[in-house]
Amino acid sequence: MGEWLGKEAKWAGVLVTLAAMLGAGWPGDAQADRYVFVLRHGGRLVGELLNPEERPRKTYRVKTDGGVEITLDASQVETRTYLRPEKIEYERIRPRYPDTVAGQWELAEWCRQHHLAAERERHLERIVQLDPDHAPARRALGYGWIDGQWKTQEQFMKEQGYVWYESSWRTPQEVKLKEAEKKRKEAEGQWNRRLALWRRWLNGPRAGMAVENIRTIRDPNAVTALTEALRAESANDQRRMLFIEALAHIGTPAAMRVLAAWALTEPVEEVALTCLDHLKAAENHEAVQFFILQLRSKDNTRINRAARALRHLGNAEAIPTLIDVLITTHKQKVTLGRRGGIGASFGTGGASPGGLTMGSKTVVLTHHVQNRAVLEALIELSGGKNFGFDVAKWKSWYAAQQRSFQLDARRG
Repeated sequence: MGEWLGKEAKWAGVLVTLAAMLGAGWPGDAQADRYVFVLRHGGRLVGELLNPEERPRKTYRVKTDGGVEITLDASQVETRTYLRPEKIEYERIRPRYPDTVAGQWELAEWCRQHHLAAERERHLERIVQLDPDHAPARRALGYGWIDGQWKTQEQFMKEQGYVWYESSWRTPQEVKLKEAEKKRKEAEGQWNRRLALWRRWLNGPRAGMAVENIRTIRDPNAVTALTEALRAESANDQRRMLFIEALAHIGTPAAMRVLAAWALTEPVEEVALTCLDHLKAAENHEAVQFFILQLRSKDNTRINRAARALRHLGNAEAIPTLIDVLITTHKQKVTLGRRGGIGASFGTGGASPGGLTMGSKTVVLTHHVQNRAVLEALIELSGGKNFGFDVAKWKSWYAAQQRSFQLDARRG
């Protein structure tokens, strides 16, 4: 029969469905595992698979509940689904329950106890058709009593303007932002791959093409990839200058922040000055504010590098903060004597005879540092004034400048 079915596929669905109907008349007495076979050309067959170990699969030998054996060619079967014992029992007992609220509720509860979610939902929906105000069925289906009517969470959230997106309810604005963020990350990923490729080209005969490609970058989504390339090329000044040029061409606030941060930490002066040249040409005020903020650092190296940057940018807005850090005060903990040992003590008094002290002690020393780069920045930005490290004179001069400026503004 299997061979005939293979040749005459258009009749397969009819015959198999007929065989299944014959088998359905004799419920099985608790047999082996059963499956639902869905055929490619129509039809559905339920029965026991008699050749489960066949490898590779060429045929399906199926025995229906009525004892009819059918052989199907493997190409005839679209899907094969295991039929749980609970599902078999459900199909057997379902006709016993009347199409009433009580009967359908009892069957829905049986489905719940046997973990048949889809079947339970069908019976709950039938209950609601029979009795629209059946509260237990409504709640089981996810309804709530809202504003005098039954509503599902989906109905309620949609009425409030929410949409279902990525497994949660969100406002349309959130969805729009998330979609934009997703596109941004995809674009950044593409730029990471392009930059990685072009950096490899820089080592070979396609170096000229790579340089040209990098110089023509204008997409803001390339900022992250260019920043990573800057970090990766720490030993190649020319390549860093190339990536810095690309960032300057992009010119977005994010790109300019990278240039400012790089200028502050770059050890090669030519590379750092290139960053500052681009920032100055763009008249980037955010960079000025960034370097002024760095003047508040506790690290004198950072203070002096920020001062050099502000001198290069030529913005007098930094003058009052530069005056404040012309001389910086630092405290340092120092341990005197030797831990756990005996130290010599010079002077009078003390508990130990013979001028000896036991153990060690920690003291805090305060020292003041004159910041040369800060002074040079002040001289440059003040138009050549030079009061050395006399903070009081610098403050007096700046106050006079401010009064003069205010007076001129009132007269104007």
